Amino acid sequence: MRYFRLLAASCAALALFVFVACDNSGTGPGTTVTVPAAVDSLQATSINQTTVRLRWRASATAAVTGYRVTIVNTASGATIGTTNTTSTLFDVTGLTAGTVYAFRIQSRTADTVSTAREIRWSPAVRVTTMQGGAIRIYETASGFGSGLRIQGGTALNLTVARGNEWDLGINTRSDTMRIGSPGRLGYTGITMPRTTRIGNAAYTNIDSLSQVFDTEIQMGPADTFDVPRTVTRGFVFAFQTQEGNFAKVLVKSASGVILQGASPNRYIEVEISYQPVANVPYAIVPTMISNNGKSFDGGVSFSR
Repeated sequence: MRYFRLLAASCAALALFVFVACDNSGTGPGTTVTVPAAVDSLQATSINQTTVRLRWRASATAAVTGYRVTIVNTASGATIGTTNTTSTLFDVTGLTAGTVYAFRIQSRTADTVSTAREIRWSPAVRVTTMQGGAIRIYETASGFGSGLRIQGGTALNLTVARGNEWDLGINTRSDTMRIGSPGRLGYTGITMPRTTRIGNAAYTNIDSLSQVFDTEIQMGPADTFDVPRTVTRGFVFAFQTQEGNFAKVLVKSASGVILQGASPNRYIEVEISYQPVANVPYAIVPTMISNNGKSFDGGVSFSR
């Protein structure tokens, strides 16, 4: 896999100049130039606060020699980097969390390039530890915290006494485990609980947040969801905090068990991908850009 450090403006301009010259080579009277088919299924995932990983389905044109990757800052409209790759899995580094970038992929041949496929994405902070250890949310009867506070990109495990600070909690009173908005978990001891929106779908059989690629992320109408105790593999879901910060959560499995440990202190262990800037989703598509260019107008389901 090749890694791409974003080019300075002068370098990007030079690269574009060279590509234009190459695209016109071999043309002239009696020469036929076949424009390659565009790539398909362009998706992205945030590896950390500076890196976005892209993947796409290869062009169906046999003469394709590789792909052109162009990065545009959507706030300024400036092209900040262009490079070539022969892979269909590509990391773009040197980015800034909370900034939405347009990533454009074109198939290349010796003579020309295809039309571009575009995805708009923002890198996100990866949160893997809290208070010196793994991020855990404990079952209902535990003396440890059954909820998480993740504002600012750090995770704090909090008890019901501080339930009004939770961004996410669990309730294990029934045969299913309920995860979601603190105000919808059935805890009677939480006054003025915060409201969390839950994504409209979850990815199952997942072992790492880096496995989950999307085209765009949509918050659903529900604010909690139930997890059957029969689930044995990890899963990922998205949510949005009351302040508007988007996040993805990986609920881990250990030896085929989601709810780990021994009663009354069983727990789930999670990792979080978190957008530190409010109302900047992981992805924006043209039909979903609002007047301020940052939040959703409509809905598009998870794309797998």
